[in-house]
Amino acid sequence: MTYWDPVSRHGPEHLARLLADAGAVGAMVVDLPDDQAERWQAAAQDANLSTPRLVQRHVADTGLAAVAAGASGWLYAPASTALTGYRGPLDVPALADFTTRLRAASPLPVVSGVGISTPALAERVAPLVDAVVIGTPVVRALMTAPERVPASTAAFAQALNPYATTETRA
Repeated sequence: MTYWDPVSRHGPEHLARLLADAGAVGAMVVDLPDDQAERWQAAAQDANLSTPRLVQRHVADTGLAAVAAGASGWLYAPASTALTGYRGPLDVPALADFTTRLRAASPLPVVSGVGISTPALAERVAPLVDAVVIGTPVVRALMTAPERVPASTAAFAQALNPYATTETRA
């Protein structure tokens, strides 16, 4: 994941090639401007990178197809409309409705993150999506109590385990 500013500063073509050369298989530009989407997607495609897209809940159904058409890999549906690192309650029914809308607009897998700050929240979100992103809780633990990272990560993995496929358990 990255923001448009570093992509723009380095140039989409150059950054896509750097990422591919480093072994990346995809890159999601979370704030990708609509007027730059084609350029980024072409650069990423030339570098064999997938281009997942973050999709905000406020996008109308008519706009979902356009966003999805420019994505590859997956669609990212934030669990919260708040900023990354949010630690409050989640509107799980709203997320369920949103993922239903996304699935109607695209066959791509739906991934969720943002606001999934506890294993209990991860367990509630997991049945709605194809994958769950846990970032901020791990980063916070690394910054404040690195010794707790293995236990924290294990707690999230355990909460998500009932939703793991046979291949991921093997």
